[in-house]
This record gives sequence, structure tokens and C-alpha cells, in this order.
Amino acid sequence: MKHNISEELVQYMIGGITEVCNRFKNRAAGTQSERDAQAHLKAELEGYADEVIMEDFDEHPAAFMGFIPVAALLAAAGITLYWLNPGDGGTFSWIAGIAGVALPLFAALMFLFEFLMYRDFVDFLFPKRVSRNVYATYKPSGEVKQRIIFGGHTDAVHEWRYQWLGGVFALSPVIFGGVLTIFYILGINAARLISGNLAIEGAWKVLGWIAICTTPFIIAIMLFVNYKIIVDGASDNLSADFISMAVIKKLHDSGVRYEHTEIGCLLSGSEEAGLRGAKAFAKKHKDDLTADGVETVFISLDTMTDVDQMMTYTRGCTGTVKDDDAVGDLLQEAGKNCGKELPIAGWYPGAVDAEAFSMYGLRSCGFCALRHDPPPKYFYHTRNDDPAHLNPECIALSLDICLEAAEIFNAKGMAPFDAARKSKR
Repeated sequence: MKHNISEELVQYMIGGITEVCNRFKNRAAGTQSERDAQAHLKAELEGYADEVIMEDFDEHPAAFMGFIPVAALLAAAGITLYWLNPGDGGTFSWIAGIAGVALPLFAALMFLFEFLMYRDFVDFLFPKRVSRNVYATYKPSGEVKQRIIFGGHTDAVHEWRYQWLGGVFALSPVIFGGVLTIFYILGINAARLISGNLAIEGAWKVLGWIAICTTPFIIAIMLFVNYKIIVDGASDNLSADFISMAVIKKLHDSGVRYEHTEIGCLLSGSEEAGLRGAKAFAKKHKDDLTADGVETVFISLDTMTDVDQMMTYTRGCTGTVKDDDAVGDLLQEAGKNCGKELPIAGWYPGAVDAEAFSMYGLRSCGFCALRHDPPPKYFYHTRNDDPAHLNPECIALSLDICLEAAEIFNAKGMAPFDAARKSKR
């Protein structure tokens, strides 16, 4: 380890994660348990950070995954209307034809905006809850001229049923089959309506029977989330919380204080509800973070559990939001200095809190170490995401890389990385 990460500090992180998992069960977004866990972490940070704030925000956490059974019901309604539509040119026929397009279209839009793009599309239709963010700072000895923030999230997810049953091998067919089903039902209803709302004969009958054959996918996606189980969230994402906290703790305990670089630690709430906590924080503090020309970058850590899968993430929200490549270069240099290459992650169906910052024009990138299907024990978004499956080696190396990133940023800021990027254009 370049920064001499002691066994004592590693055990501090492992022990802290274990304590939160044991004391604050069922930390779903917007729950009292999530808020209590955040209050606990705030008190912990106050032991070594200079300033710690805790902010509540309103949200609708059920929307992000709750739209899935709603979309499934709308798809089922699309099949029903397809067959109920007599195609005789009457009033009911046209109502059924138009509704048969509108309902699965709305289902498709929910999938597009809520799940793929992480936008607040139908949030207002779901109950309001209160979540909470915690933000700590470790100030420089002099004037603040630049700032680097590390962060994780404290909430935990409801178990993904098919991830538990078979990892990506069970999850992928359900997701792709369900999505294709929604678009297929939308397509046949739209095609029939455009063609004159014809009676179900010949090819139209065949297409209708194919639609009926897709009902297993509709049932499957309705059961996508297991609402009876909220996972411990040890790796996803208390590992990132405690690594981010330990950056400040290590500097504090070592008596290191940069002259002009402020270190931040963001523990967001409700990341599993569609990045809602980080979005609330970025929206509220965008001007504060960039006031007086202070250069600010954010490195969002997520699920630090597999050394072989350590990567830099510069595009998220299923590829629809671009993060900052130069911040990724900073992280890559830090990894290289610590003896670990950090390749750029390719396209993936998901997001980290970095994208919330990017949406508001703040420079950020993701840092993850996640394998979705580590045989034989699937842990990502399942009940196996408990303290027993933590990886101390990965946690220690992640902290080492974050400390190195802070040191590089303190020494030269973003200017050389921006210049290198500009020269490549």
C-alpha cells in the first residue's frame, strides 16, 4: 500500500460496516432506519471531520422500481384491449384501439425515463417520503482553492428476486423479455391502429396469439422485486461510505492537512431509488461548490468488493449521461501509482451517484469494483450482500487509491488532465 493503510484502519471500516448492518436493518430509501443510520454516521464523522452537515429532502422512492408492476399491468391491458377491440369501426373499437396504444406507450416511457435515464418521470404518482444526506469536510490550512469529494450511499435495496435465483443468467432474460414484451404489445396495437383498426383476422390473429404467449414475461417482471427482503447493503454501498469516511480519518489521524485543498465526504441517501439523494445534494449545493472559482471534483464509489473488477466509470444512466473523462484520468493515474490499472468501464445498465453530479454540470466520475455474477454466491442486490461477503483487500486498496487521488489533485489540480484531454482532440 502506498499510503500505509494499517490493519487497524481496515478493521475500523469492516467493523463500522458490520455495526451499521446489525443496528440499522432494512435501510430502504426514505425509511426511518435509513435516516437513523445517517445520523449514526454523522456522529462518527464528527470525530475527525471539521464540519458535518445532515440534510433531509423529500422524495418518492417507490417510483424507481415501483413503476415495474404498473408497467406490467399496462402491458397486460394492452393485450386485453387488442383482443377486445372488434375492429368494426365503431366507437368502442376506436377507443379500444387508441387505449391499446396509449397504455403500453406509457409503460415504455416509464421504462425509458425512470429506469434507463434515471429521471423523475412518474415520481409524483407515488407516496412521498423523507430521506437524508450527510456531508463532511476536512478543511485546508489556508484558503480553499480546490475541492475533491469522495462518496457512497447509505440506503439499501429491496432484493432483486431473479438476481438471487440465478444472477445475470436469470435476471437478463426477465429484463430483456419484459422490455421486448412491452414494446411488442405497443407495436402490434400501433400497427393495427395505423392500418385502419382492422378486425382480428389472418396475420392480426397470429400477432395476437404471440402477444398472449408473452404473458409469462409480464408475470415475471411483476415479481421482479422481492419486497419482503431489504438486503444489508454491506458492499453496496456501505463499503463506499466507510472508504470515503476513512479518507478524512486517515488524513486527520496522520496529522496531514493540505494547504489549499478541501476534502469532502458525501454519504447520500436514496441512491437505490434512482440517485435521488445525490441529485438533491447537487441541485442544492451546485453554486456553493463552485463559488469563488473553487475547482470541485467528485469521485463516486460503489460496491468495492472485487479487486479484479476495479474500473473507472465515465458514462452512466445506461449510457445516457456522460461523466468527466479528465476526472477519470485522475483516478486512473492514482490507480497506476498504487499498482492497479483501472480500465474504463464499458456500457452497463445502471448508474452511480457521479451521474447525479454530472446532470448539474459538476465534474465527476465513478469508481466501482463490482462483479454482477461471482459464482457460486450471488450477492449484488441479494440477501448475500452482508458483512460476511466483504473483501478487506479490495476495501484497503480502494482507500489507498482514493488517498492517492487526493494527493495528486492537491499537487496539480485538474489542469494537466484537462490539457492532456484537449491535446487528444
